[in-house]
Amino acid sequence: AALLSLAHDQDAEALTARFAARLRTTEPDLSVAAAEPREVWDDVPAGLREARHVADALAGAVAALDRPPVIRLRDVHLRGLVRLLRDDPQVQSFAERELDGLLCAEGGELLNVLRTYLATGRNKSRTAQLHHVSRPALYRRLEAIQTRLGIDLDDFEQAASVHIALLAHDAQQR
Repeated sequence: AALLSLAHDQDAEALTARFAARLRTTEPDLSVAAAEPREVWDDVPAGLREARHVADALAGAVAALDRPPVIRLRDVHLRGLVRLLRDDPQVQSFAERELDGLLCAEGGELLNVLRTYLATGRNKSRTAQLHHVSRPALYRRLEAIQTRLGIDLDDFEQAASVHIALLAHDAQQR
């Protein structure tokens, strides 16, 4: 954790971006989780909690996908909500029920393919590229995923449900 202190007339967004850029010179895949600027010392603990929440929400994100160097609460969207709800027994039950066919030992690779496929916005070309497989090989894996889960990944609602379950599963595992 780092706390950046600056004068009122300095641009907090620009300073944070420069800080992240310097960190990325040694760690190119690094993203900085940042809170909105605080002007009162008593608000600093809330800012640190906010940045921690952003970092926790990012923990399950697919690293290979392009992310901005600085990520804030407004950037974590659904992942942030799921992170907040991850310990709820009903959310855990939902995730287990939705992903049941892939949570066994032999479903691990398919779970990773599903994670990438959903994180790329169901982009088959990008998913195949990230997994270093041909498109036909990816199609076979997606078919196996659909068969095991009993879903149609081309149906938005079913894909969204599985995506939320996967985000919850990943948040619970971290």
